Amino acid sequence: MIERLLEVKNLKIAFPSSTGPMYATHDVNINVAANERLGVVGESGSGKSVTALAIMGLVQSPGRIMEGSIYWRGKNMLDPKIAREVRGREIAMIFQDPMASLNPLMSIEKQISEVLTKRRGMDRTSARKHVIELLEMVGIPFPTERMRQFPFEFSGGMLQRVMIASALASQPMLLIADEPTTALDVTIQAQILELLKSLSKDLGVSVMMITHDLGVVAEFCDRVQVMYAGRIVERAPCISLFGEPLHPYSAGLIASSPRVDISQGRVESIAGDPPAHALDVSGCPFHVRCKEAFAKCSSEEPPLIEISTRRWVACWNRPVRL
Repeated sequence: MIERLLEVKNLKIAFPSSTGPMYATHDVNINVAANERLGVVGESGSGKSVTALAIMGLVQSPGRIMEGSIYWRGKNMLDPKIAREVRGREIAMIFQDPMASLNPLMSIEKQISEVLTKRRGMDRTSARKHVIELLEMVGIPFPTERMRQFPFEFSGGMLQRVMIASALASQPMLLIADEPTTALDVTIQAQILELLKSLSKDLGVSVMMITHDLGVVAEFCDRVQVMYAGRIVERAPCISLFGEPLHPYSAGLIASSPRVDISQGRVESIAGDPPAHALDVSGCPFHVRCKEAFAKCSSEEPPLIEISTRRWVACWNRPVRL
């Protein structure tokens, strides 16, 4: 049996407002197994990043987890003591913007060494040697010289490699990558994805890839979960999702992505805008933008159900079991 590392159940995250709680997620369920590459995909505002921050215990106040549970290898991550023990050791995260995530006043060596000395108890000499090894591992040339430099002296792609090296410094079992290829050109994107793929394979690290780019999902992930309005609306193996998307939103995302393998003509888009927050609409949250919607869709929210082996969807237009 494959070991299940991470289990998120019925997660609800809210931020206070003058009109009451604004929910960023609603009953989100996610699990990641050992040696798995999971993709979490959806438009901006669908709840992907805030879910990742909740897993890491980094949801900023006044936001908070209202309901649900997060377990890491059977340990309750909502217990602050356990979260501190696990975060940065067994689970590490690559944040969206490396320039904003790295300290501009500290050298690359000092920033990575901080992880090694505080999380792994290394002395200064051992930490320096390991920093060189990590920078070599992620493909940064002349690591002995470059580790003395500061973030402003690196390109965007190199900074992303530094972020990956910093995340790997603690020898995590799970790496959460939040939009790791954002703002990078396609050549550098391909290099970063290939690097993450080889590291995942060689080191046995599970990866939870958060992205809005379906091309990244198709290239990198084994399994994918599609998020909309703070919910999981479809869950499937990557090949199955792209071969036959079941939820209209998943189909819309795929149709709106440009492809090079076929002649598409005009790329379609999904009409309308996503709701402001997870409880902003009644019924199915996608029904306002859905071409297949009927009366029940606007009044009753469909549950996420398994309709075939390893395929889950939340849509009234899909049969209970294929």
